[in-house]
Amino acid sequence: MSTVTAPAPHRIGRAVLRGLPDLRPSRPSGRAVAAERAPARELAIARAYAYASIDYPGAAQSLVFDTDGTTAVGTFVFDPSSTSSPTTAFTFANGRYEILTVPSSNASILTGINGTGLLIGVYADLAGATHGFTRNGSTFANVDFPGATTTQAIGVNDSGQIVGDYIDAANHEHGFVSTGGVFTAINFPGATSTAATGINAAGDIVGIWSDATNSKGFLLQGATFTPIAFPLAASTSVFGINDAGEIAGFYDDAAGNTHGFIFAGGAFSTVDVVGARSTLLTRIKNDGTVAGVCADAVTCQHGIIGR
Repeated sequence: MSTVTAPAPHRIGRAVLRGLPDLRPSRPSGRAVAAERAPARELAIARAYAYASIDYPGAAQSLVFDTDGTTAVGTFVFDPSSTSSPTTAFTFANGRYEILTVPSSNASILTGINGTGLLIGVYADLAGATHGFTRNGSTFANVDFPGATTTQAIGVNDSGQIVGDYIDAANHEHGFVSTGGVFTAINFPGATSTAATGINAAGDIVGIWSDATNSKGFLLQGATFTPIAFPLAASTSVFGINDAGEIAGFYDDAAGNTHGFIFAGGAFSTVDVVGARSTLLTRIKNDGTVAGVCADAVTCQHGIIGR
């Protein structure tokens, strides 16, 4: 993948962010690394939510990445089977959908919104290059890691710190955090690729790392990485963390089915939308609200907010 792409037909959750291996179900540095969490005793009962579906009118696939409690942000595709149907960023607030038009773009995704209303996302420019962006009020600005060929802005906290990933000249994927425009690379020790996906008010960062076998999540606090892997899962993806340290993401089970999860208080809880073929969580907010996407029996994707 070299650009932002639309989800493919009949494959729910295909990555729409370049280089990010974990927005799709898949089958089978000097920083300290904490011991990986032992699985079995950390399982908790499934969490139940009441879900609201957020589907851009007429779209075949909609994804919700984040919400500030009033506005939900995400992306949609009218026709996933057509190369002329782009991935398009949208907002949903007060019952109204609005397309976010990113200047000089041919595809776009909104990935985050913070408490001040700052929007972040990813777009493909007219030449096909991928950039992160912010929109503050009516002002757009690029988020580009210095020297990178591709940058994606994926998560933001209320202080305006941005996390994401970038591709270097050797085509290797790294995570990053940007604080006041100063970029710092994030690389999980021993990983073949790293992406930072969420950050809370304390600056705790979550993300995804991959090796030759599969992908797992991580938590980065200060200089210490802690791997996060759902017990017995084929792969684990971590996307969101709130100020209480609760973590949201999704995992693939041994049969290739995708489920959302919450990790809190040392225990994992599975989160599934009733009747859905798959559930993916991308954010958990301070009030416990979750955001994400589910797939129905006919492979349509629906953006969701759960409370």
